[in-house]
Amino acid sequence: MDIQLKCNPGGKFNIMCLGDLHEKADNVTPLGKAKAEDMELLVTTALDCLKPDLVVLMGDTCTDSDNDADVFRALVSRVVKPMIDRKIPFAFVMGNHEHDGHREKMIVDTYRNTPYCLVYNDDPSITGNLNYNLLVKSSDGERNAFNLWCIDSNNLCEDESVSVYDWVHKDQIEWYERKAEELKKQNGGTVIPAVLFQHIPVAEEYNAMRPMKPWELYQSVKGHAHWSKCRYVAKENMRGYLGEGPCAPCHNEGQFESWKKTGDILGAFFGHDHLNDFTCVVDGITMGQCKTAGFRCFTDGCHSCVRLVTLDENEPNKVETEVYHFKEEFGLKCKSLGPIKRTFNDKQSIALTVASRVAMGAAAIGVGAAAVRYIQKRMK
Repeated sequence: MDIQLKCNPGGKFNIMCLGDLHEKADNVTPLGKAKAEDMELLVTTALDCLKPDLVVLMGDTCTDSDNDADVFRALVSRVVKPMIDRKIPFAFVMGNHEHDGHREKMIVDTYRNTPYCLVYNDDPSITGNLNYNLLVKSSDGERNAFNLWCIDSNNLCEDESVSVYDWVHKDQIEWYERKAEELKKQNGGTVIPAVLFQHIPVAEEYNAMRPMKPWELYQSVKGHAHWSKCRYVAKENMRGYLGEGPCAPCHNEGQFESWKKTGDILGAFFGHDHLNDFTCVVDGITMGQCKTAGFRCFTDGCHSCVRLVTLDENEPNKVETEVYHFKEEFGLKCKSLGPIKRTFNDKQSIALTVASRVAMGAAAIGVGAAAVRYIQKRMK
């Protein structure tokens, strides 16, 4: 299907990101059906309210462990039906779970053969299964206004002592730089403003955070892996919800520095972290997390959401982005979560669990101390 992405008559181009749906084939059991319906309600409401020009599935989209290709194709068809029904094109980036079970070829082929899906693999010789770019034409169709990078951030690191998660490899970074240079030459020597989408975030998100102070424990998050000895809070330039330490790779291959050197990246958007929906700016590059838009895992107190990224040919060096939540902005009613899970987010649940354990520990110490005093008194 030949689809040309193009800014609307007002010059804007809107991209809706769906993070970590983790959708399953089970939409028959009462709970499975309710979770599928809640996810579909969020997606359809967001499509109709925000009217995006493109949707990006941010990885870990359909993660049922069933290797049957027919089951997987049916699952993908169900998930993307709202876009197809509305004739909205969509892109897809590989998440770490799409690399599980050696199903990459089947997954890529499924998406490539799905109507309105724009995926392709630009260079099969480099690391990953889907590394590609999509050009967005100006509103008059005469020039390339923007470029969209879709990068495969791979799976787990083979050596866990180095990093839990893999990273974007050097050959992928070199491909990006070559491609960006080609586009620059085609554009008369000027870089084409770009945004980038990939599943696993970069470590530079930690530059938008600082170690907590003792009185900030409740609002802090524990760092991931390499950063786990510290608890962090957001700096002033971070807005949105920091619900967990970003699960970035511990090894830094230099992807972020490559963006700075190349000079085209206005913003980069990630999935992977199911709780985070923050936006931050580091060294002039906007970075945003797309928390889960589904209800299969880490629903975070019914705070599942979508992210809208807006580009404007009238302000080509600027990117705007907002998140829209199931409960707050859209005011939707959830079927799959009980009253407690609808009320408390996961960060609050963790804090309450820790507090209860501390309280129980303190109570145990108190009981123990009382017992010691009683025994000492009886022995006198």
